[in-house]
Amino acid sequence: MSLKPLNMLLVPFLLLILAADFPLKAKASLLPFIDSPNTLLSDLWSDRFPDPFRVLEQIPYGVEKHEPSITLSHARVDWKETPEGHVIMVDVPGLKKDDIKIEVEENRVLRVSGERKKEEDKKGDHWHRVERSYGKFWRQFKLPQNVDLDSVKAKMENGVLTLTLHKLSHDKIKGPRMVSIVEEDDKPSKIVNDELK
Repeated sequence: MSLKPLNMLLVPFLLLILAADFPLKAKASLLPFIDSPNTLLSDLWSDRFPDPFRVLEQIPYGVEKHEPSITLSHARVDWKETPEGHVIMVDVPGLKKDDIKIEVEENRVLRVSGERKKEEDKKGDHWHRVERSYGKFWRQFKLPQNVDLDSVKAKMENGVLTLTLHKLSHDKIKGPRMVSIVEEDDKPSKIVNDELK
């Protein structure tokens, strides 16, 4: 048996293993990543085999649990980061500000929801074509750590909802908290005024 066919299969496999340890260029954006962007292999893998446990994070619109037979309509979104903050633009043609609800949750989730109601049929009306979408929609976004949750402002103009979110200064961004480990023979820590003593 010749080793040449085996070598032909082995070379791409070895290249893939080497690529897995090769870090990609760092990215400056503070937008959260769905997959870890640190290796070439993780990018190749995530494009072809999405994580089944994170699929719901990628769904562009959702449905309320108590309304199973709802018509969904799309709300297209653009999100850009500027030196001062983040700007999210949502297409909501035909909606008034009273038709839209904007919520900021404690877990840094921004949710935009609304409803485009269908015009009621009058007696004698006969539709020749119905192409516009109707129904409820929602879009939600996991906001990065540098967003000031109290600074969210919304403006609507020409069917576009624009959300402006300011960035926190570097000293106000909460980083990871260090946790100390005690050994068995150490005295247990006491909590005084929400601090370990």
